[in-house]
Amino acid sequence: MKDWFEYYREVCPICQNTGGCLINGKGDTVVCIRVNSEVQFSKRFPSWIHKLNNKRAIKPSEDATYGDFISGQKKLDPNELDSIYSSLLEILSLTDNHYSHLSGPKREMSDIEIECRGYKSFPVRPWEKARKLKALLKVDSFSGTPGFYENKFGWSLAGREGILIPYRNEFNKVIGFQIRIDNPPNDLKIDPGSISGLQARVKEQPNLVQILVDGEIIDEKRLELKKTQLVHHENKTGTLTLVKGKRYFWLSSANKENGTGAGDPMPIHVAIPTHKLKNWNKGEILKTNAVWITEGALKADIAVEHIHRVYSNNELKDLGDTIIATAGVNVWRTALPVLENMGVKNVNLAFDMDAMQNPKVAYFIKEMAVELHKQNYHVNLVLWNIKDGKGIDDIFIQRKSPKIKPLIN
Repeated sequence: MKDWFEYYREVCPICQNTGGCLINGKGDTVVCIRVNSEVQFSKRFPSWIHKLNNKRAIKPSEDATYGDFISGQKKLDPNELDSIYSSLLEILSLTDNHYSHLSGPKREMSDIEIECRGYKSFPVRPWEKARKLKALLKVDSFSGTPGFYENKFGWSLAGREGILIPYRNEFNKVIGFQIRIDNPPNDLKIDPGSISGLQARVKEQPNLVQILVDGEIIDEKRLELKKTQLVHHENKTGTLTLVKGKRYFWLSSANKENGTGAGDPMPIHVAIPTHKLKNWNKGEILKTNAVWITEGALKADIAVEHIHRVYSNNELKDLGDTIIATAGVNVWRTALPVLENMGVKNVNLAFDMDAMQNPKVAYFIKEMAVELHKQNYHVNLVLWNIKDGKGIDDIFIQRKSPKIKPLIN
């Protein structure tokens, strides 16, 4: 995936969304994950090729502010990643603020759960931890390890202050991390309306916004958070809304010297209750008849701790007490090898209720269900009242049982 860049702070000109879609280094070809075309880019990662009539004014490969590019060193195999990441967790700590967040009324995690799952705080001086880890492991390089990069002073870690959330595969190997950052930067929701090529970016936090059309700056202004602003250009209109940016980021150093991206493939997380996790040996494949699938490791970890308070042991024989977290509903195919390795027969799709109301999300869920059915899985759709909570973790914390609806008989 060399020389491909993600629409991270700009909207994709095809689907008008940020995140996930890519543009090539020349700025003339887009790979969109939401809008079909006659040419499919990838079947493993559903996406389609679109040629642009107007090239992006500045090539993404020349624009340092464009966002994380999808390139870097080849990622190490899971065993090598686990060796480095597990040792990293041993030398990191958890701040009082992060402990309070995890153990508070919203998350309700016990001390045993927090310790067993290995949540840590991203270090204030990451270069010092990298130096210490290098000496501990007696290695010369962290090349191929997402998050690590090299500068003139040596190796360091790329990231922001927040909670490091480990991703464990079906062999209980730590293969990646997400960071729940403490202070998400503001971002923009863009509706181009009739202005083709409308772009915008937060030039200066928290609210100085630069507005562009086809790469040309037409205005700069400060916007009020969550207040929609009309944009006028050549008798055409669009809108901008300043919103809180993403809270969760992958531990990645794709845009750093000798860095490595989190993908190829994106990590899949396998969550089981702590009383089972404590006895799960590294390298031992987890076998189970049924799993739940959602998005986000922290959500899966929390939900799985409460599942025994919602269902009886007999009910869980069919429903399962294992939750798999994907990187997103649009990359559901990355879960297929994991399901096969684990010997799964029954799959419960439990994605967030607000996301389920999105037609694009519904498209991917339907596509996932059809493929799972083709591969002889029994598929259930998990539903609940959105007033009771956004995610499956919110429902289980309240000890409420969602509706289990068979999708395909």
